[in-house]
Amino acid sequence: MRTRTTTLLATAAATAGVACASLPAAHAVGTAGEGHLTAVTTTAAAATTATTTTALSTLRQDTVDRANRLVSADLSFKDAGGTLRTSTQPGPNRNVLELDGSNTNSNVLNDFNGLDWCGYLVARTWTGTNTPDPALYPRIPTSYMRSQAWRTDAETPYYRFSESRLPKPGDVLVWQNGSGTAGADNGNPYGHVGVVTAVDATTKVVTSVEGNVEGDEIRRITYTWDANGPTKDGKHFMGHTSRE
Repeated sequence: MRTRTTTLLATAAATAGVACASLPAAHAVGTAGEGHLTAVTTTAAAATTATTTTALSTLRQDTVDRANRLVSADLSFKDAGGTLRTSTQPGPNRNVLELDGSNTNSNVLNDFNGLDWCGYLVARTWTGTNTPDPALYPRIPTSYMRSQAWRTDAETPYYRFSESRLPKPGDVLVWQNGSGTAGADNGNPYGHVGVVTAVDATTKVVTSVEGNVEGDEIRRITYTWDANGPTKDGKHFMGHTSRE
């Protein structure tokens, strides 16, 4: 299956990044709160092509805002030679954390540990903290760096894919490596995750921010929510985990 998007990304290169297995425990670098559930009015994010028309809770809005900021943030990474550098933003939907294709998986989001980092990015959007300690943030999975943990171990509801059930901003999209029917577990422990930033329920368009894609990049990607869900090369869609 090929990735289907409703917006053309500047580059079509490697398959979107995978999350990890056999990873070390995360450690805390801060104690920022996970937010509150008070309703607020949604505001449109810059460079986002899909929008929501319903109000978001503060918890969801904070998650969306953090995700959108990461697309344009100056983030530290290490190149293949170990030199510390700052990411670049060649377009409104890309943040590149590599030099000349170095693809080291070494950046501030995963504490430069060299591991696949899509789950680290999602944990950052949910907590506001890099490599958060799950004991301090009970909503995130204990092994949040593993993609499949977001559907099996999260403390909030997980919804197996249904074409009629759209996610909401702040939710986590979960893919699994390998072929299969959307929503069906093929047993592969590897995959990919991203955080929803906008949903258009009328056109069934979903926008997400994802890390470790096209190499060491953060991307804003827009999908059509069809019978197979949002699809990616080499993966099939599993479902989404609710932010609250």
